[in-house]
Order: sequence, then structure tokens, then C-alpha cells
Amino acid sequence: GEAKLSVSINGQPLKGSPYSIVVGRNYPAIVKPSKIVNGNGSMSCPEGIAFNKDGMWAVADWSNHCVYLFDDRDELVRTIGSYGSSDGQFNHPRGVSFDSHNHLYVSDYHNHRIQKFDIHGNYLLKFGSEGSSDGQLKHPYGVVVGNDKVFIADSENKRISVFQTNGQFCFSFGSGR
Repeated sequence: GEAKLSVSINGQPLKGSPYSIVVGRNYPAIVKPSKIVNGNGSMSCPEGIAFNKDGMWAVADWSNHCVYLFDDRDELVRTIGSYGSSDGQFNHPRGVSFDSHNHLYVSDYHNHRIQKFDIHGNYLLKFGSEGSSDGQLKHPYGVVVGNDKVFIADSENKRISVFQTNGQFCFSFGSGR
């Protein structure tokens, strides 16, 4: 079936909102009226979505191991990443978030790290590694940037891990190990 998704920022509707969401047998696909926006069929498994201050938006696609970037006219601008563990590659991206400088942060679930990109999709840095010590992550799920800090839902460690935007570890809290 089809559902409508309305998006507002500070009470103002985002340009192009509401969006049509077509829910299939297993996964939803974000679509414009009668047109799938990524232009090549459908997203395999969209997991996270984020909007920046300029109306651009990003969608993490878990199964296609990439992130789609759309402009404020809902047109696909670029696809970031592919399957792998090298810089700029993903092994099941989950969460996405923009900072105030339009840098994009992606939680790279099975690579146990966060990757940072500029608005053009260029890889900038990564932080985190597999483990349970300070600064390590175990299956990072969601990521949110605020107050110049990166907050990560560190799912297997059962905690929130906090880093600076340059990747330096700050602290963690929650039930932990």
C-alpha cells in the first residue's frame, strides 16, 4: 500500500513534503508520486534518514551497503559507498546524521565504526573500532550530531558513546558491558 510521510523542521514543512511511502512485502521504498526517487528500481532496505539545513537528505541502505544523497528537489545527487571495509565502504550502514557544517556521519554497523563525509560524498575520516573499551564500538546503530558532539547508539555494548566531530572519544553512558 501507500502512505504519506510529512516532514517538518521547526514547524515548517520540508520542501516536497509530504512524501509517498510505498510499503512492499518486506521493506518500504521512498518514492515521489509514481516514481521511485533513486532512479534504479527500489531501495533494498532503507534504515536511516537525515535532513540537513539546506533541505538535502540522506538515506542509509542496509542491504545495498550505500548511502543515497538527495537534493532539495528530491533528486538523487550521488550514491556514497559500496560493500567492504576500506575507507568510504560500508558493511550494512544503519544511521545517518548531518552536522551544522553539512558533514554526513554514517554508522557502519558490521565494520563497528562511524564514517564522516563532506556534502560531496568525499570520505573525511572514521572513528571507532570493534570492542568494548572507551572509544570502541560494537554494532553502532543510530547516530545523531548535536552541540559539536557525535552521539552513537552502541547497540551491542548497550550504551551511548559520545565523540567529538574530529573523532576523539569523549565519554559513554548507559548500562555498558
